[in-house]
Amino acid sequence: MLPQKELEYYYQLAHKWSLGRLTEEERQILDNWYAAQPEADVNVPASLAGSEEEHAALLFLKIKGSIEAGKEEPEQPPARLTRWWWAAASILLLAGTLVYLNRPKPQHAIAVLPKPVQDVLPGKDGAILTLGDGAVVVLDSLQNGWSAEQDQSTVHLKAGRLQYNQQHNKTAAGSNGQVFRNTLSTPRGRQFSLVLPDGTIAWLNAASSISFPTAFTGKTREVSVTGEVYFEVSKHNNGKTAVPFRVSVNDKYAVEVLGTNFNINAYPDEKVVRTTLLEGVVRVNTATQTALLKPGQQASAGSNDLLTVDRANTSQAVAWKNGLFYFSERTGIREVMRQIERWYDVQVIYEPGTENVVFTGEMQRNLTLLQVIKGLDNMGVRYRLEGKVLRVSPAS
Repeated sequence: MLPQKELEYYYQLAHKWSLGRLTEEERQILDNWYAAQPEADVNVPASLAGSEEEHAALLFLKIKGSIEAGKEEPEQPPARLTRWWWAAASILLLAGTLVYLNRPKPQHAIAVLPKPVQDVLPGKDGAILTLGDGAVVVLDSLQNGWSAEQDQSTVHLKAGRLQYNQQHNKTAAGSNGQVFRNTLSTPRGRQFSLVLPDGTIAWLNAASSISFPTAFTGKTREVSVTGEVYFEVSKHNNGKTAVPFRVSVNDKYAVEVLGTNFNINAYPDEKVVRTTLLEGVVRVNTATQTALLKPGQQASAGSNDLLTVDRANTSQAVAWKNGLFYFSERTGIREVMRQIERWYDVQVIYEPGTENVVFTGEMQRNLTLLQVIKGLDNMGVRYRLEGKVLRVSPAS
């Protein structure tokens, strides 16, 4: 029996091997040690795993080979031959210990344990603020309570939201008489909310942006958006009349309101731009058509600028804002995966045979990617995560 310290050294090597981090010298040492062991299980203390997440990732491994006694190990191609057999079984989490269960070591049987799957965390709050003078502020790195003065407004970062407070006793214009415009943008894997100078609240989904003035001083309140943004528009007047709120969408469409709640989905990789109204009244304009929406309706405009108005599933339209993926009415797999790509910042690659797969249901957006694909697995398709690439293949 080896001294405990020496055993711990070999167990540490075994753990490094399971993570694919062994040097060639360490691999040879561990190979020699294992070859000299009696036919017994090799127990690696759970304390050697870096975290609960690492344990969870290990449980998702699909080990090549079989643990059924007497079953022959699959023969590997000659070009990939190696003496490294030693985990042709499974990894189990038992009573706080990672246990490597090994069959009797045949002389020439070979199996290779795949590298552990690295899970992908869900998106989180974060954004980039580009000021009118070109300066860039990464909001992820700022502390709660950060504040600044800009033109006619003070800016505060509070509880994960950027808030502009317009000060009417200050000069908003620059030397050329123009009010400065800022742009708030969210990369893939980020979301953020913003209070505009008039009190309107805007929520940005992943891979979205909103451009806005640091103060509203004219006869209209004008902003422009890309991606997906949900608005709660405040009623605003200039002391005499109500000031309309106008949203330019992808520099192509326009939505006009006074005070209302609505969602705009205008991602460039979606076939249509959708405006969904929850409260109030909005007017949607394309180059050739105009539609007036009532609560519960959705306007869709494709590349031909043709507007159609239908009854909306408002729960699905704003599910992202409420922390959910919501797939209703047989949502196609491509639409589902586009949401996954934006929120987890991954690339999805499709294999033939997945084109007609559809989904119905909902899932939380605070799940890790492995948890999400485990929930979607075997619903007509299978998934394989390789770093930041998610491969989708037919289930059969």
